[in-house]
Amino acid sequence: MTGPAELAILGVGQTPYRRRHEGSTPELVYGAVRAALDHSGLEHRDIDLVIGGFAPDALAGENCPDKRFLPAAGAVGKWSMRINTGGTTGIAAAYAAMDLLEAGRGDAALVVGVERMAQARSVPAVFNSIFDPIYERDTGLSTVSMGALRATRMMQSWGYTAELWARVAERNFAHAASNPLAHIRTAYSVGDVLTSRMLAWPIRQLDACPISEGVCAVVIARTSAAARQRGRPLARVRGRATVTDTYNMGDRIGRREGDLVELLTLRMAAQRALGQAGLASAADADVVEIHAPFDHAETMAYAPLRFCAAADGPALVESGFGHRDGGGPVINPSGGPMAANPVGATALIRLAECALQVMGAAGERQVPGAATAVATGQGGSTQFSTCTVLSGS
Repeated sequence: MTGPAELAILGVGQTPYRRRHEGSTPELVYGAVRAALDHSGLEHRDIDLVIGGFAPDALAGENCPDKRFLPAAGAVGKWSMRINTGGTTGIAAAYAAMDLLEAGRGDAALVVGVERMAQARSVPAVFNSIFDPIYERDTGLSTVSMGALRATRMMQSWGYTAELWARVAERNFAHAASNPLAHIRTAYSVGDVLTSRMLAWPIRQLDACPISEGVCAVVIARTSAAARQRGRPLARVRGRATVTDTYNMGDRIGRREGDLVELLTLRMAAQRALGQAGLASAADADVVEIHAPFDHAETMAYAPLRFCAAADGPALVESGFGHRDGGGPVINPSGGPMAANPVGATALIRLAECALQVMGAAGERQVPGAATAVATGQGGSTQFSTCTVLSGS
């Protein structure tokens, strides 16, 4: 089986991310796919595989939406499938395509991450259904209260405060102001975050992501095939790993090998992916896109990505870490999931944004000289984690 360094991202296409899109799902998919193909220099006839990522049907209010969006992506007559792994759906679809390409099933693949959650009657009700029906669901858990449980544990263990997390949010919103695709483009301040509506203590509205819709498409190819695209920039896959943990959150609290907030799966995925790429830490990259729908969740990823020890996270935030002028890697130059969180696409967007950065094609949000980038994926009740390292051609 060939190694991950033999794969590259050739093209990226995205719709704007909004609370609600008026266009149909096939229309949105076709637009993103066309943009990705144009960016890559390939045509539909050059694509061997089409992999679609779509989170639970209930969010779209439609049974088996892949029946409509996969044909719009050009899947007719090609090897195709739909992937759903919750928050990591988009990157899981990309990894499925990479695995098939490495196995010799083709030279080029098209990956599409789709989200239409505005069509759901109640997004919180859908998310509540992911929890264990006997021990967890009756407590009224949602993605917000699940986050609040983690945040309070981080406060107790490592000394985080609402003010520190508001600084993380402020930086992400500042970056998002330069991203024309972002759902939220307002540069909210620390004060705005701390006075926004309380959702579940200590999480306020601006500590959390919006409910977003949109489509992201990525063209991935074996480097032997990508070589035919001479003169076009590539984003080479230097390392990647995915790790899954136990589903029940209670089983991870106080666990010897890694507490719930220590993100064992991301620590393991990062160790493998960074090792493949020859990096000691994600701090060695120029850009890091962290899949964190909450500001506290971003800081939860700092230790697994080897930015610092978990207890030193608050001091790292105080140092101004992650800003464009912070002296280290730029964190979430797109604004990250706090600025747009179309669940079925979010993890793929992290990969796409990193690819654009190392290809020098990120527009207003481009980090000058970005040569290496790290993208994470996070899903479920944090039991799924991925880490991908990309570099420019």
